[in-house]
Amino acid sequence: MIYEPNSKKNSSTSALPKITKIEAQKRKGRYNIYLDEEYAFPVDETILIKHILHKGMEISNTYRQELEIEDGYRKAYVRSLVYLNYSMRSIKEIKDDLVAHEFTRETADQVVEQLKEQGYLNDLMYAESYTRTAANVSGKGPYVIKRELKKRGVNEEIIEEAMEQYPFDQMVENGVALAEKVMRRSTRQSSRETSNKIRQNLMQKGFQSDVITQVLEQITTEKEDDDEYSALKVQGDKIWRKQSKLKGAKKIQKVKSGLFQKGFAGELITQFINEKEMEDEEE
Repeated sequence: MIYEPNSKKNSSTSALPKITKIEAQKRKGRYNIYLDEEYAFPVDETILIKHILHKGMEISNTYRQELEIEDGYRKAYVRSLVYLNYSMRSIKEIKDDLVAHEFTRETADQVVEQLKEQGYLNDLMYAESYTRTAANVSGKGPYVIKRELKKRGVNEEIIEEAMEQYPFDQMVENGVALAEKVMRRSTRQSSRETSNKIRQNLMQKGFQSDVITQVLEQITTEKEDDDEYSALKVQGDKIWRKQSKLKGAKKIQKVKSGLFQKGFAGELITQFINEKEMEDEEE
């Protein structure tokens, strides 16, 4: 910091600019500094107090640059505290946010180091909290959680440690809850298609094969015969109408093929075809 208002060097050269006004901004804790009656630069209240800035104080160009750099850092630091106030953040998220708001990488790195020292930033604590929330609230599978943590810049070692917050039994419990939702939406699908949908849905949600196996062992996807046939009739009627332009064996083959692909058993498909043929004869 260079501030020598009373030095011989200053007295032998032209007078340095002086603070003529310190004006509070509408934004709390921020002030505008005027030099020689003209607006010069803004500062945070902490900088104002730290450097005891006051009217009549001479400010060299070098000193002004130092104040502006320090103020820029302070703004970045305060922004990060506000960002953290909404929820926990990873180190990468803080850095990315600062850069997105036009702070330099160097400033972002310095802010992060200060926040880490103060205990506001800790990727392990963040990853553990994220894992617990994702498991308890959204019921996500471990692979999805790992992928999302990696996107947020958390390293593999920390991710693996954080996953200890998500025990296997809870994975199965969440998987069963998800499977039951799929089953409630699959009343018009065959038992086999329902089972396939559950497996596919669990995989998409990030559950691994050993969890999926446990889930399928704990639920019953097999429908009662009447329910299975009711589901077949819904699907079969759609296919029958869709193939209305076809006649005879070609139409029957198309309908059989479509229902088989949807997972229905051969004997039920035959029963349905016989009923439709009888209806056609009656017409």
